[in-house]
Amino acid sequence: MTSFAFILATVPLWAATGSGGASRRVLGTVVITGMLAATAIAIFVIPMLFVLTERLAILRGTPPHAATVPAPSDRSA
Repeated sequence: MTSFAFILATVPLWAATGSGGASRRVLGTVVITGMLAATAIAIFVIPMLFVLTERLAILRGTPPHAATVPAPSDRSA
């Protein structure tokens, strides 16, 4: 959600006209494209890699790692 807010906030930079508008347009294009790419990686690629590694672990016969909980101590208060 914050990524999309940032992207929308840079649209005026991308749509700049007037003095220095060309350099602002280039900067806005780079920023918007970079944020779109980073958001796409975070939303699609990272979860797919997680699922892929879990499936490979199951195929290899190693169970996915469960959360470890420390054993209770034997000390009496």
